Amino acid sequence: MIAGSYLDLDPENSPLLPSVDPSFGYSYDAAISDVTGILGSIAAWYNQNKSGQFVPAGNLVPRHFKANEAEFYAQDGWRATPNLQLTFGLRYTLLQPPYETQGNQVAPTPSLNSFFEQRAAAMVQGETYRPVISFDLSGQANGKPPYWTWDHNDVAPRFAFAYSPDPGSGFLQKLLGAHGKSSIRGGYGIYYDHFGQGVVNSFDREGSLGLTTYLVNPSGVSTVSCVSRFVSLTVLPTGDACPSAPGGSPVPELPAAPAGGFPFVPPGNGANGSFAIGWGIDSGMRTPYSHVVDFSIMRELPNHFVLELSYVGRFGRHLLQEVDLAQPLNLVDTKSGSTYYQAATSLVKLANANTPESSVQNIPYWQNLFPGAAGAAGISGYAPGIPANPTATQNIYDLYYANGVDATYALQSLDAYCFPACSTLGQYAYWDDQFSSMFSWRTTGTSSYNGMQATLRRHFGGLEFDFNYTYSKSQDENSNAERVNEYENGSGVAVAYSGQVVNAWSPAALYSVSDFDTTHQINANWIYELPFGGGKRWASSSRIANGFLGGWQISGLTRWTSGYPFSISTYAFPTDYEQDSRAVLLGAAPRTGAFIDSNGDPNVFQAGPAAASAFRFAYPGESGERNNLRGPGYFGLDMSLAKLWKIAESQSLRFSWDVFNATNAVRFDVGSLSQYLLYQPSLGDFTQTLTHPRVMQFGLRYSF
Repeated sequence: MIAGSYLDLDPENSPLLPSVDPSFGYSYDAAISDVTGILGSIAAWYNQNKSGQFVPAGNLVPRHFKANEAEFYAQDGWRATPNLQLTFGLRYTLLQPPYETQGNQVAPTPSLNSFFEQRAAAMVQGETYRPVISFDLSGQANGKPPYWTWDHNDVAPRFAFAYSPDPGSGFLQKLLGAHGKSSIRGGYGIYYDHFGQGVVNSFDREGSLGLTTYLVNPSGVSTVSCVSRFVSLTVLPTGDACPSAPGGSPVPELPAAPAGGFPFVPPGNGANGSFAIGWGIDSGMRTPYSHVVDFSIMRELPNHFVLELSYVGRFGRHLLQEVDLAQPLNLVDTKSGSTYYQAATSLVKLANANTPESSVQNIPYWQNLFPGAAGAAGISGYAPGIPANPTATQNIYDLYYANGVDATYALQSLDAYCFPACSTLGQYAYWDDQFSSMFSWRTTGTSSYNGMQATLRRHFGGLEFDFNYTYSKSQDENSNAERVNEYENGSGVAVAYSGQVVNAWSPAALYSVSDFDTTHQINANWIYELPFGGGKRWASSSRIANGFLGGWQISGLTRWTSGYPFSISTYAFPTDYEQDSRAVLLGAAPRTGAFIDSNGDPNVFQAGPAAASAFRFAYPGESGERNNLRGPGYFGLDMSLAKLWKIAESQSLRFSWDVFNATNAVRFDVGSLSQYLLYQPSLGDFTQTLTHPRVMQFGLRYSF
């Protein structure tokens, strides 16, 4: 942050320059950084093989992953009665964790699953757990354990039935029709996912330190006074820059290239390159699976119509979630019984109310764990009404006031830099000193889908069609696919940062409707042959009339959905260092849809960017609210008009006119929203559409 910081390049330092409007602060920071060549973040990747030899820049990194899969299936059917069929099945799946055939494979020690679980157990006891993490060769080619343990329990039972009722007479006969006119079907099964390739590819490219080493300059310590400047597109800055911690000596922006050899130990304890943002792998993963249930009733109606009503349910278990395994601890103060999140939230609420520091009363958590923070030496100087001799609580309040919505930065100052003081547990009691963040896939997610489906179809005569309606609700903690994460998304920030768990200690906090949930959905397709010409109702006897009027066909397909869900992000980091929390509604949701705001831009809010007042930033420990709003849905109609001339028995000529998006409908994409609460002037602006402009094509085909 430059604007409002009173550091170099901030107009506040000059009485001749106007102050930067707070709403324009981030735009100013970006512009002045570009003009002056400031490099706020510098990263370098080094690729090596297991012998320590570097892969030259620009060359492909050789990796040859392999996995064997085996499945066994048994099934038996029993016709219990002439109109009742029962089917039983059992499938067994065995999936080998992928391994690199040449041994270019590493894994962390201790396992990150153990690391995370023991940190979770320690924090509720008021203790910390911070072993040194190293990376060593692993996998079958090195005679060592795989990325994760084989799952030998993937047993999947199946059951289904099909029943054709014979209602006889009376009401049931009117409802279900005569014998053979209705069928009732149902089934249940467990289905295991085939997974692992995307997980391994991401870890190999982003987290296999010692093979693929990612080095980045420390976060939260660089200032415009000492930060490195742009040199060229192919040259990394060298020489000393900012200190690796406030008050220290200048160090190079990046540590030296890795020397090679294993075990590889990433730097820690404030050394250059420590407190890194990494990517991990969880050795405790299990095979994701789903319970699937369906039940349907199909009834044949007069005039060749068929009606089908169905229920479909799918309930996912052990689904993949992106979890920060290095998230700072929510330490419990065993004397007061309160947690860090509770104590930090109290300070943030006081700061939001602009409370004078002298009015801030002692909070037992801070007094018990940070007694050394008291006194004039711990004053940050940002809060109003600072007393001459602040208590520990008051000095820490001053720190949280200074960092505003980014409470993790305040905790970093306390725990990593010991300002105004470290806790009684010492430095790095909350954070891991090697990694400030290390997201990894874990199989801890769940999902639920319940859907009612209605289908009316007719496949006979001159008019054939299918009409489908679905009323459903899909819920999960995240909707990302295995190959979509913050590093490897392929579709932009809106996708990459939409699925991470914000609070690793409460991974179900973002359980809500899925990103793709549509409450109502209609789709239909049809073919209609006009009743003119040979063999039709009219103009069937005249060859001339048949040439002009016969052989015409109209076809089409359409799809309509109710609105897609979305949420407002914040670009504020009260809970996790790498993943921002979502915004929280203060009351009733603002009206959403597709509107034109005061700037002439399409906006999801009727109130335009002013809708920001309906939200607040999340407090420490909060993940925010996910998918609590609905934007536009989708509508599309494609039509085709065709004419067929039969020239001879084996020859024909066909003309077609196809129109895609026939109504030229425009539906905006909520996945493209300007959705950060911190960027209020553009909040809610659409940047893409789900639909494309109308397109027509004409065709003439001669068949012989």
